[in-house]
Amino acid sequence: MVAHPQVICLGVATLDQIFRVDIIPEAPAKFGALEFIVTGGGMAANAAVTVQRLGGRAQFWGRVGDDDVGDQILRQLERECVDVQHVKRLHGARSKTSAILIDRRGERLICSAPAQGYPPDTTWLPLDEVAAADAVHADSRWKPGAIALFDAAAASGKPSVFDADAGDPEEVLSIAHAATHPVFSEPMLKSLGFGAPEQAVARAFGGRNVICGATLGERGTFWFDGTEVRHTPARLVKAIDTLGAGDTWHGALAFALGEGQVLTDAMSFATDVAALKCTRFGGRNGIPTRAEVDAFRATFAAP
Repeated sequence: MVAHPQVICLGVATLDQIFRVDIIPEAPAKFGALEFIVTGGGMAANAAVTVQRLGGRAQFWGRVGDDDVGDQILRQLERECVDVQHVKRLHGARSKTSAILIDRRGERLICSAPAQGYPPDTTWLPLDEVAAADAVHADSRWKPGAIALFDAAAASGKPSVFDADAGDPEEVLSIAHAATHPVFSEPMLKSLGFGAPEQAVARAFGGRNVICGATLGERGTFWFDGTEVRHTPARLVKAIDTLGAGDTWHGALAFALGEGQVLTDAMSFATDVAALKCTRFGGRNGIPTRAEVDAFRATFAAP
């Protein structure tokens, strides 16, 4: 087992303004929040924080504007000891920020101001560093970057985790086939039109895939290993905040694969890390440490 796996996470980083409310209103209204925090967000950025909190060494590769929001995004990652030396600051660009409501059931409503001025160029990526990593991860927000990273990982024989959560279905599927371990969100998988998750994960399998999976929240994860469809159940927990659960799941899988866990163990580990995250308010702030995960899993161990 690798003691402190190094994982490169490529993709999006945001600044999240999170309001905890009793209910998310269906009609225009004015009401107060029960709690409010400002924290970092974004699929790949949250995955990097997950790797770091679990005891790994995370690098975040991505782009932010040279604005105040970009400054805050980088400060949030630096506080988590994530390596941000390969983040590109883009002159005149607008960094991504979101306003998020979390209700008493842990469900969320997200309003995002998308990034502006982010070119697709990948020539600045230090792809020669992939050979020294233990695993890589990318989200679906920057296709050229994800493909470049996954190609470099394939050349070095490294596992590559793809967080297939958003975007044009055909484009997302093409990125998925470049990775070894793509795992879709349920809505993204449904948009492919491949049927129920149990069938869709097999139909989406292809290219470099070692597995193809889909996270289904409290229903666990279905995944196809090229031979059969398997199911990893989720722990029954009281959800307080589901924001970032998928990001956490994918970061934990990349960590586990980099650590050298066997695949079935890695899938269970990622599912447990995400379940524990859902029991805490605050999006990224709820991502657990390795010690907390071990204690959580011990409560389910046979006497």
